[in-house]
Amino acid sequence: MKNNLKTRLLALLLCLVMLFSVACTTQENPPSGEPNTPESGEPEQPEEDYPENGTKTILSETKNMYVSSDVVEELLVAYYEDCPEILLISADTAVEDFFAGFLGELVGAYEIDETETELKITRGNGAYCILNFVEDTIYFNNFDLFNAARSDTTADILGFPYVDEEGNSIYFQMTDSLNIAGLPIKIDLAARNIPLDIYEDQKYIPLQTFNDVFLAPQSWNVTYNSRDLFIFANGAVSPALEEQYYSVGAIERSEALAEYTANEFCLLLDLYYGLQDEHGVLVGFNTFLAHTGLWDDLTSTDANKSSLAIASLMFGFLADKHSSISKPSPYTGTPNVDKTSIIVDSSITHSVMFDRAITAARNELMPNGVPGYQEIGNTAYITFDSFTISDVRAEPYSEASWEPVDTLGLIIYAHQQITREDSIIENVVLDLSCNGGGAADAAIYVVAWMLGYCDLHMTNPITNSYSTASYVVDVNLDGEFNEKDSVADKNLYCIISPSSFSCGNLVPSLLKESGKVTLLGGTSGGGACAVLNASAADGTLFTISSPLHLCVVSNGSYYTVDRGVDPHYYFGKFESYFDRDALTDFINELK
Repeated sequence: MKNNLKTRLLALLLCLVMLFSVACTTQENPPSGEPNTPESGEPEQPEEDYPENGTKTILSETKNMYVSSDVVEELLVAYYEDCPEILLISADTAVEDFFAGFLGELVGAYEIDETETELKITRGNGAYCILNFVEDTIYFNNFDLFNAARSDTTADILGFPYVDEEGNSIYFQMTDSLNIAGLPIKIDLAARNIPLDIYEDQKYIPLQTFNDVFLAPQSWNVTYNSRDLFIFANGAVSPALEEQYYSVGAIERSEALAEYTANEFCLLLDLYYGLQDEHGVLVGFNTFLAHTGLWDDLTSTDANKSSLAIASLMFGFLADKHSSISKPSPYTGTPNVDKTSIIVDSSITHSVMFDRAITAARNELMPNGVPGYQEIGNTAYITFDSFTISDVRAEPYSEASWEPVDTLGLIIYAHQQITREDSIIENVVLDLSCNGGGAADAAIYVVAWMLGYCDLHMTNPITNSYSTASYVVDVNLDGEFNEKDSVADKNLYCIISPSSFSCGNLVPSLLKESGKVTLLGGTSGGGACAVLNASAADGTLFTISSPLHLCVVSNGSYYTVDRGVDPHYYFGKFESYFDRDALTDFINELK
């Protein structure tokens, strides 16, 4: 991989909204459908047919790697002579191109220690992992801290370093943090028939395993379409790159690739799927997938069957609305999933119905569109349907177009209007009734603007870690972080509905926790986890609810907000959310 790749990747990163961290996204609605009856039985436990070190010939080859449709780099990979579909990466390449290169630039420096049989990687924060190429294991002393976006804390999940050229905080300032480390993790690859190998004094790890363990937590994925490599940030695939990705046409997967894809897929889910307890995944996803009846299709040499099985898992058996298939395997020859043939849980169907009903009610009462900022008498309404951050930080809100391009820009505009000289605004209403989520950075900004602070709480049920980060924000853009940047002295309200999902659920949960904001409408739609963009060994792209649980805290205990938050005052009809003259009268009677 050429030395300038890390520069180009970081430039590409700044053109995207980097939000693994906590990207709470709005998913495409799948079609309605009914789940089938899961078949019983367990998948056969894999025999230990992974190679003993040095017993199979490993060959090296340089592959093209597409950063974008017009930027092509090179990466040195390897493969077993009898299995060219499963790529490997050498320890030297991993260290030079990733730990000392791209990842080092992204999250901070790594220290490398190597023996004949082990590779130890240590971050500046003291977290380390050890790859043992004899036992085929990967050990982490602190999995959360090793994968943290910031080297000094697991609590800060902002997607960008909000600092100016002099290093001074802009827009956001973290005032405090709490970190309780999770348990060590040891990944037994041998038990999953996934090899680490040593051949001619060089250590090798499967590229997809390296991707899942080290790259996916930073929201990057290196995938392989049987001919070329591709690197995607946040699961984003441009139309031009999509055409190249699927240009290999429909081809059959080898049995070895199908088995490895399934085993590696289960490893990733066991490491990162954050709602395992809620779904009864007690002994791992290999067994869970057998109980769903999807295992045979997942291990089929027909990539279309495997991609449909992943789609059915996401929409039918997980059905958490964060988990979704983004793109099927390039082995299918098409970038589209036939959603008419997948399993869809009824909760997904009902959610789609709610979304359509509440949107129709709003369109009926607001046929000319919804202004991002609106004043009705002494009441200001701030409305947006997703939490966004544009490439231009705090892009101004346009009174002409009404459509909020950037949440920070809208809040800055609203603050200017509410606090202007001779302002009569007494009530501030945040309308999240049609908000399906989005960027966590923007969510933090909104909460801190309303309350004067934002305490963001997270847990990881996989490692049992806990963290809290406290933020204040600069809204009047005077370079100071103080009470002048908040509307906490106003009467505060938030409108929610079953369509308020992910960050649209997190924000009202935090507002209600404060005791300073009155919630109106209906119970929110839930969604407690950050989103992880991931990939499979056959190139399938998907998202899952990550193990970063967003929580509220009461009496020192962390409680997930996955089931939604109840309003203080229920509205029986969706139309009541949008009749703002009547709503303003109702609010004034509450005071």
